[in-house]
Amino acid sequence: MAKKRIAVIGLGRFGSAFCRAAQKTGFDIMAMDSDQKRVNAIADDVAEAIIADSTDPKVTASIDWRQFFAVVVAIGTDLQSSLVTILNLKEAGVETIWCKTRDNYHYKLALKMGVTRAINPEQAMGEMAASWMDHPELLTRQPLSTGQVMAELEVNATHLEHNLAGLLGRHHIRLLGITRYNSYQSEQLIQISRLQPGDKLLLLAEKERLEACLHNLS
Repeated sequence: MAKKRIAVIGLGRFGSAFCRAAQKTGFDIMAMDSDQKRVNAIADDVAEAIIADSTDPKVTASIDWRQFFAVVVAIGTDLQSSLVTILNLKEAGVETIWCKTRDNYHYKLALKMGVTRAINPEQAMGEMAASWMDHPELLTRQPLSTGQVMAELEVNATHLEHNLAGLLGRHHIRLLGITRYNSYQSEQLIQISRLQPGDKLLLLAEKERLEACLHNLS
């Protein structure tokens, strides 16, 4: 199966980090920026890197965007360039556009222009950091479009004292799998009643139910 191609426009800190991470996880990345130094800096880490100005409609019209699974507009600091780029991509027929935004105003404008997903990384990271501070055992938390949350929780001795297995059941939190000794296993292979400190649990739950369970573990 051919790799899915993604175009990333804007190679600042967010765009460059996205490019490198996505390329490593198996996507075929085309990185674009009008700054030659930024393009040169990432050229060896992606499938393709080009110097181009996405605010120029002639440039966006000259690219065959049908080859890409999605286009990520990572121009987060220059509001005008970001919005003009989105407009040019829309006029070029691009359907799936993700946009990195700098604030709530940028976020709302991008959504009104019809982007598939708008991302405010500073806000998201701030919320995640607050969650980690309150519950450091919660390694990751990813909201889903269904309104549910997928989370990874590292078991500690206190959890076992609070009967973590029983709490998960009472709060209707689904255990998807367990990582033990760096080996992932489905929930059927390890009895939940035999959890050990250091186990990492992959959980699926309604947001409110997960919060209630974590509160009971504190």
